[in-house]
Amino acid sequence: MKVDLHMHTTCSDGLYTPEQLTQMAVEAGLSVMAISDHDTVAAYSGHTFAPGVRVIPAIEMSSDYDGEDVHVLGYYIHPGQKDLMDYCARFKQRRLDRALEIADKCVSLGYDIDRRQIEDMLAKGGTVGRPHIARMLVARGYFPDVKAVFDTILYRGGPAYVPYHRLTVDACIDLIHKAGGLAFLAHPGLLKRTLSQVLQFSFDGLEVYHPNNRGRCDEFLRIARDHHWLVSGGSDFHGVPGRFPETVGTYAVEGEWVQDILTYPQVQAGNV
Repeated sequence: MKVDLHMHTTCSDGLYTPEQLTQMAVEAGLSVMAISDHDTVAAYSGHTFAPGVRVIPAIEMSSDYDGEDVHVLGYYIHPGQKDLMDYCARFKQRRLDRALEIADKCVSLGYDIDRRQIEDMLAKGGTVGRPHIARMLVARGYFPDVKAVFDTILYRGGPAYVPYHRLTVDACIDLIHKAGGLAFLAHPGLLKRTLSQVLQFSFDGLEVYHPNNRGRCDEFLRIARDHHWLVSGGSDFHGVPGRFPETVGTYAVEGEWVQDILTYPQVQAGNV
């Protein structure tokens, strides 16, 4: 059984709608997937998923620890829970304000960006972030691809970068728990300075299998077992050309590797 527990749609910074992504998952032979858009649960409202694949409701929340980005995955959340909905609404507005400020910086650097395009994106639902602006700059011919935009002007501290307020790691975990979910540290392989400190937080699990963890999966599996944490894994699929993986199913996880999280609801129900 093939699964992918980390995927993004147009509701955040993916290129495919929830309808398209779930259909692609079916065609790729995935049995289980999780739509884990950044700081939004919009995929779970007003969208119809393709039949033939089980979708675990999820979110990827943005946090920060000592200057490093820390992302927290929430699985089995209740998308309509009030505190979570309030968080998503606030984050959506903050992302819009930040995106408009980034656009203004791009203009001051000589790049032509129409602020109305950003507002139009938001009107379609979900959130707006740096990847959307990067794709706009690529479409206008300023850069060959999204990576080049980030490497040149949108990297942290870059000439068009704008910092934004994020919750603490603890606050993200608490919100996920309030929404009935399980909190996992996402792609630990991306943490360069703070991994040992971040691992001290009260996560329920660790994303052991991820493209950026390659070569270190055994290390992260040992960490998960030492903490008695659940194990997750996924491709972090966005559908962006030039960003691995470019197609659904290219990086899939064996169901047996993450069996405990797949059976978690049934196990909990049996313990009631």
